[in-house]
Amino acid sequence: MAAKENQGLQAIVIVLTIFLLLTGVGLLLVNNARKTAVAQVADLQTKQSASQASEAKLQAEANNYKAWIGFPEDALYDSLAPQVEEDKTRFGLGVDEASRQYKTMLQNVFEEKEKLVKNEANAKAEVKDLKERLLALESQKDAQVKEHLTALEKAKQDLADVQAKAKQQYDEISAKNKEVAASMEQDRAAHGEEIAKKEAEKTAVETANVKLERQVDKLREGLPDVDQFAQPADGRVTWVNQRYGKVWIDLGSGDGLRPQVTFSVAAEGNADAEQAEKKGSIEVIRVLDAHMAEAQITSDDPKNPILTGDRIYSQVWDRGRTVGFAIAGKIDLDKDGKDDLQRLKDIIGANSGRVDASPDEAGALQGELKIDTRYLVLGELPDGTQARDAALRGSWKTLSEDAERLGIETIPLEEFVKLMGWRIDNRSVAMDSTSRAEDFPPEVVGDVPPRKTVQPSGVFKKRLPAVSY
Repeated sequence: MAAKENQGLQAIVIVLTIFLLLTGVGLLLVNNARKTAVAQVADLQTKQSASQASEAKLQAEANNYKAWIGFPEDALYDSLAPQVEEDKTRFGLGVDEASRQYKTMLQNVFEEKEKLVKNEANAKAEVKDLKERLLALESQKDAQVKEHLTALEKAKQDLADVQAKAKQQYDEISAKNKEVAASMEQDRAAHGEEIAKKEAEKTAVETANVKLERQVDKLREGLPDVDQFAQPADGRVTWVNQRYGKVWIDLGSGDGLRPQVTFSVAAEGNADAEQAEKKGSIEVIRVLDAHMAEAQITSDDPKNPILTGDRIYSQVWDRGRTVGFAIAGKIDLDKDGKDDLQRLKDIIGANSGRVDASPDEAGALQGELKIDTRYLVLGELPDGTQARDAALRGSWKTLSEDAERLGIETIPLEEFVKLMGWRIDNRSVAMDSTSRAEDFPPEVVGDVPPRKTVQPSGVFKKRLPAVSY
């Protein structure tokens, strides 16, 4: 029993011993870990202190940089960036983008300032030099002024002597000039009379030569086979509106056409427009396009109406040229006893023609026939005893003789206006007991409706000639 108790004690001792050993080892390990942790904390504190010192140093340096540049120390980066960019743009002129730092820009400003200071010093030196030169020049000027005043006094005296002598010579020369001028005036008058006489003789000879040459050509050639003015029709009718008395033609602004030009209308088929049977007349009222115009029917025959495709012709208007005419005798278009010479001239002018010769207000001949004059239009030969009637007879005779020599065709007034397609619109009606209601026919009021794209239904069937526009 004693042996078993000793074994139990030994076991307890062994267990306690092992426990003590394990406890000592654990305490040693814990102590080592504590020491390591304490060393790490101390190291971290040391690094933190160094970092805080470095950060404080950097912040102090940044604040110093801000103060050096001129910004407040508490200014933030986001607020400084726009101002820095503005300063670069404002003070960095002439400096490339990569070199726009404050030091570089200050250096540029300093150099510019040095240049300005140097230029100012040079300018001041030049001003001082100029002032000294100005003083010297003023002194020299005063001396020269005194010298010139003395010379001026002497010159005045010399001038007075010269003027007195010149006046005497001028009087002598003036007297001689008057004598020479009187002689020259007499010679000039005689010379002018001689020149006028020679010019009149020259003009008469040249006119006679032209007339004689034309007469010789006519005698040599005989009657011409073809009239030099003969030409095909000027255009054609492209559309007709009989209801409103309107037609459209294939002439326009590109052909030199303008309103108030009148044309005769003839049926298609005759190549000679002058010889074709006349169906009526039209007057241009509106030019619509380069080769299109609207015209009013001024006369036609209901039995032979104007149709699409009919040809138009004018004795006065001609595409691309101006036709000349001469007028003789008394012109009375509407048979009212009043002179309509100016009205006939206006009609010819409105049709792009020209008047080469005609009577003036007194009846005397004005102008002359030319080689290319187309017609001599013969009005009424007056038989009165007034001075104007006698002058009209004289101009009639002269123009008729010249037209015969030059081979110019004559045409009566009525036939001329008829060939032109112009009609007399006389709405004057005597108001007396013989007046009738038929003298005042109704007129259509209002604008003509626009042209339709299709032929209206009616008596006339649509014709389809080739159009030119």
